[in-house]
Amino acid sequence: MRISVLSLHTSPVAQPGQGDAGGMNVYVDQSVRALAAAGHRVDVFTADPGGLDGTGAGAGTTLEITESITLHHLPVGAATKDELADAIDELAELLTVHPDFRAADLIWTHYWISAEAALRARDIAADFDTDSGSGPADALGPGRAVRAPIAVSMHTIGAVKNRDSETSHERPQRLDAEGRIAAQADLLVAATPAERRDLVTELHADPDSVVVARPGVDHALYAPDAQADARERLGFAANEAIILYVGRMQFIKGTDVAVDALAELRERNPHLASRTRGILLGAASGAGVEAGGGAVRPSSAYLRELTAAIGNEPSVEVRPPVPSRILVDYYRAADVLIVPSRSESFGLVAAEAAASGLPAIASAVGGLPEIVEHGHSGLLIADHNPHHWATAIETLLEDTQLRTELAGHAVDRAERFDWARTVAAVLDAVPDISGASSRKSDALGA
Repeated sequence: MRISVLSLHTSPVAQPGQGDAGGMNVYVDQSVRALAAAGHRVDVFTADPGGLDGTGAGAGTTLEITESITLHHLPVGAATKDELADAIDELAELLTVHPDFRAADLIWTHYWISAEAALRARDIAADFDTDSGSGPADALGPGRAVRAPIAVSMHTIGAVKNRDSETSHERPQRLDAEGRIAAQADLLVAATPAERRDLVTELHADPDSVVVARPGVDHALYAPDAQADARERLGFAANEAIILYVGRMQFIKGTDVAVDALAELRERNPHLASRTRGILLGAASGAGVEAGGGAVRPSSAYLRELTAAIGNEPSVEVRPPVPSRILVDYYRAADVLIVPSRSESFGLVAAEAAASGLPAIASAVGGLPEIVEHGHSGLLIADHNPHHWATAIETLLEDTQLRTELAGHAVDRAERFDWARTVAAVLDAVPDISGASSRKSDALGA
């Protein structure tokens, strides 16, 4: 089967942990490879405005990732994700005339920008293919993409982010679009039963159109190994207590909670704090961060406060994001992973860490309870009070036996996450191609 995968706002080959690159990039990269391993031909489309993929490939270029996977970079002049969201009509037109997109038997989109662009492109192609007049499709001939089912992985839902963070930061454009997408897509892919509930309750999706396909972990890479060896490779002392945070530094990810918890630990247990190092492995992200990511910069109120908090806490060290082959050593070297997200559809970092033998202290939100079973493979915290997080950190650092037991159970629990099963669940749920275009997205062009 020929499959078009859309990851328009961020390239799957970009380094996770900076700009708009995160767990979704890993998801797209690994699921695409699983599709190729299953014998499918995959065309990946991006219009990443961040320039973070490190390939040197620019707009309008293609990159052969493997013999079965091609990355196409659409030539759109957007410099930010918001600008890209305002260029959805242009993205749809570019997709409509792209022969590899039109050849697709299935279109799998990631994030709302990609989903809306694909739905608009299918409608444009359908109109051109049935129109007796001239149009971009005339030179290409009828395309299978006119009939191809569109599967959508939201990854995050704007209404859920606002709900969980008790804010109204998400753009009305996004909130409106996601409701339309839920009504028009042929298949909605949820990472967990919790996300499925959110799609149905928050976006009023038809329950029959939603499939749960848990994300996977690359178990060939993320596996336990000697902590001492990993610490030696990373330059950590054998007697240090290492608390690890991995990901973009932004309010929704709760970076401030991690820093404040370590400061609280210093207040309550100075002796333990004196040998504890908090490693923040990631870069600034979100409002006010320039394209290209980078270290934390005081370019928004949140980042200014976060920068000051980091500067005032001597145990905290910020390190840039690293490739997965190095990231696994951080998981193996650390004592505890901290995942204080305010909203999280899944939490791929927690799953990777678990597979590597690192237990997590995580927020009891979204998909994280799917990964962290409280008291068995890690600890869950029901709020973002730094006092409660410091208590959990102190408990695990002072109880080596408990930490070891949690680590073993975490490895066992992570075995359920497998990319081959992820893509199989999606493909098995795809509607029959003959009826896929019945949910025409006539409202999307409004």
